[in-house]
Amino acid sequence: MPMTDLKVRFSASDMAALEGEARGKKVALAEIIRQAVSEHLARQTAGRAAPLIDACLGKHVDRLAGLIAKTFVAADMANWQSRALVAALVEDQEPDAIMREARLRAVADLRRSGTEIGTDGDLYAPEG
Repeated sequence: MPMTDLKVRFSASDMAALEGEARGKKVALAEIIRQAVSEHLARQTAGRAAPLIDACLGKHVDRLAGLIAKTFVAADMANWQSRALVAALVEDQEPDAIMREARLRAVADLRRSGTEIGTDGDLYAPEG
């Protein structure tokens, strides 16, 4: 990209601070100034983009957050009902221990190669 020259005047204290920063980073003074201008322009661009992103995605983000919350509630309810069922069906063992073992098996199965969701090895795929 072609470069353009620009003459800029700084106060003595600002110039001393910029020169000190350039020496500390072991780069040219011009590089410190270019970086500062670039960062400023990036912040300005991000500031202008934020309302547009919010306008486009705002209602969807709220919907997604609601779906995630609903999923957590449903998962918690399923966990509670599973524990109650295990407690009712297996009277001679500790329900928490059974549930822990089932969770460990499920995690191990999901980590096993070829059991990714949607593959032929998917443990939860419909029979067909």
